Amino acid sequence: MPKQTCKALILIAFWLWLPCAGVSAEEDEVEDEDETPWLDQGHRYVSTRADDLATWMDSFFGVRRVDAEAAYSTLRLRPSLEWSEQYGWDTGLSLRGKVNLPNLDERVSLLFSDEDSGSLGDELLRDQQNQSDDVALQVVGREGTHDRIDFRLGFSSGINPELAARYRYQTPLSEQVSARFRQELLYRTDDRFGTDTRFDIDVAVSADRLLQWYNRARWDEKRDGFGWNTGVTVNQRLSNNRVIGVYGTLNGRTQPRHLTQAYGMGMRYRQNLNRKWLFLEVQPGYFWRRDVLEDERRGSAEIVLRLEAVFTGDIEEAFSR
Repeated sequence: MPKQTCKALILIAFWLWLPCAGVSAEEDEVEDEDETPWLDQGHRYVSTRADDLATWMDSFFGVRRVDAEAAYSTLRLRPSLEWSEQYGWDTGLSLRGKVNLPNLDERVSLLFSDEDSGSLGDELLRDQQNQSDDVALQVVGREGTHDRIDFRLGFSSGINPELAARYRYQTPLSEQVSARFRQELLYRTDDRFGTDTRFDIDVAVSADRLLQWYNRARWDEKRDGFGWNTGVTVNQRLSNNRVIGVYGTLNGRTQPRHLTQAYGMGMRYRQNLNRKWLFLEVQPGYFWRRDVLEDERRGSAEIVLRLEAVFTGDIEEAFSR
């Protein structure tokens, strides 16, 4: 924990040093109920209701993809307290986000990810399935109306470098439905070549209710077969400061034998705490896991309590329409 705390303080201090830093005192107040905060400014094409609601939900929950593609710098500091019937109590502290490098037209940025490797249900959720590098340099090669290409050089385990090229395509299928596809090609010195494929569907059930179906397949030369996960979430916006949702998810591998390693269900409640940059999140769930086919599958009740402080270089642009 002391090592993680030092890393967090160093990165926050570095971010505050940048010219874009600074938050005015007026931004400490919670957003009024009739305003619409948290709209990603990178969302540039003519959007549908499904696009707008999905972007709002993903931004409110702090999905990594949104931070990585946003036009503003963001760091998220997350202390957490976790309990599992199977693993007992645990605490965590993570720091992740993106810092745009000055004078480079917002096309070059540093990505930070200092995530705890917990054993609770978070790793089954889509926004936690992004196995980010500890530090990475990201360069946007092309950004069009519906698509985006970027390149990344990162370091994840010790000094093992990773090269990645990623293509993302997003388009509305109707006023209520939108689709997003992402293909990533990777090269790591430890795992050699690999691929990461994602396909998501967002459905605006109503003005404040969103259904999301997400799918992911991963492959690398070091392991046999594909790793996969799929799941469904339904999030309900109670107000501009509160969201509650339920989810069901499962993951596994295709080789050496078809195996569903884990599946489970749960709910998430998230709200602002008097400051629109400070969040509280409660996430109870129940999961069944086994690592190999011979193991007996064990059920485990779990709960995560999490605070999140969001530091951003342009809080008004990041949080409001």
